[in-house]
Amino acid sequence: MILISKDEAIALRDRFPDTNIVRTMRQRSKRHRYYCEESKNIMRFLNALRRGEQPLSVREGAYDTDRKKNKRIGA
Repeated sequence: MILISKDEAIALRDRFPDTNIVRTMRQRSKRHRYYCEESKNIMRFLNALRRGEQPLSVREGAYDTDRKKNKRIGA
């Protein structure tokens, strides 16, 4: 599990809807943290976000990872 911010959690949920993201301390709002699983695709996406680059799914001409859709994004 890796510590992530709230904004990163929102971006990860948009890009990877089946990702396991956990929030601790639900009742004490000031003490919560977000944790995410460490898979290869998620780590690449987080590194791109933290470097300030646009992740691969947002760039023009990138393909969606869902094989059934196989649509071009941003074109």
